[in-house]
Amino acid sequence: MATKQLNIRPSGIARTIACPASVRLSAQVPYVESGEAAKIGTAIHALAEHCYQRDLDPMWFVGKVYEGILMTQENCDFAQQHLKAIWDIEEELGKGTVQVEKFLPYQESPAYKIGGTADVIGISKEKRKLIIADLKTGRGYVDAESEQLKLYALAAMESGNLYKDIDTVELWIIQPHHGEVRKHTMTTQELVDWEHYILTPAIENVLNPAFPPVPSDSACQYCNAKTICPAQANMVEVVHSAPPVEVLTEEQISVLLTKFDMVEDYIKAVRDHALKRMEKGAVIAGWQLAPKRALRSWTSEEEAMKHLMFLGMGIKEITKTELITPAQAEKLLPKGLRESIEPLTSRISSGLTLARDKGLSQ
Repeated sequence: MATKQLNIRPSGIARTIACPASVRLSAQVPYVESGEAAKIGTAIHALAEHCYQRDLDPMWFVGKVYEGILMTQENCDFAQQHLKAIWDIEEELGKGTVQVEKFLPYQESPAYKIGGTADVIGISKEKRKLIIADLKTGRGYVDAESEQLKLYALAAMESGNLYKDIDTVELWIIQPHHGEVRKHTMTTQELVDWEHYILTPAIENVLNPAFPPVPSDSACQYCNAKTICPAQANMVEVVHSAPPVEVLTEEQISVLLTKFDMVEDYIKAVRDHALKRMEKGAVIAGWQLAPKRALRSWTSEEEAMKHLMFLGMGIKEITKTELITPAQAEKLLPKGLRESIEPLTSRISSGLTLARDKGLSQ
């Protein structure tokens, strides 16, 4: 029986580097359809490309359905910010230097393949510069020194045989939830060194069936192989066999706290998996599907308002008016005016919580 070709995706390359075994494990898990947030992100990318190719304003699409998604003001604003970054790259490198939604193959063999679609690539042999840009529509902060963008840069170099023509590589992250475009600059030699010392060993470990899973927060967070990962199961056993809380030493507490986040992710993955199995008809002893708690809401706010006023209630009693938050105000203000509200704000913590000491290695 032929061995299934492993698909190493650029979008998951940071996880592949952190835990090479995750690629082999994920290949054993059935395909999971993208969630609503991912579908919205895909539609925003497609809208930005459409507007770039046809010189259109993304804001024209507010309230319209595009790629099956009803485009909100925020969705179109994200597409517009992406479009602006594309224009900025084109202005910097020159006309005809930019390609949008470009598939870039990196490596392929009978055992594995690596390749993906870069949001934006800009190449100028004249300026000896390569720019790779990526739009992130989620809220999770993405650093500009991104492994995904480094892989796209390598693929662009390979596809265009650019190693002798490019000296500087710039990686751009466009993430509207976190403000201005973030950039990371590196030399071609630094990119090649990353490939040699980081990427290539990770790929070799992916192909080594004896290489064990390496659990960590970053590797496990979005891995869809949690339910079959032996390392996850081992961590559950470690937590289960821990001594009573009262006798734990500080060292034991540190170890357990490190494992708890990953164990909680594993538990959530098992619950989600069980729900999907039961929705398809599976029977799991001791468990059943039950409706979530119903929350009451007005069937028609307009009719409810009329009836409450008919009952003698005043408009001030049945409606609420409150000042928008600083974050909401910043979104409404032009960029040049946003800093002016900073003296009017304060940041007050609601208390203390446990957090990782970022100064210590995990």
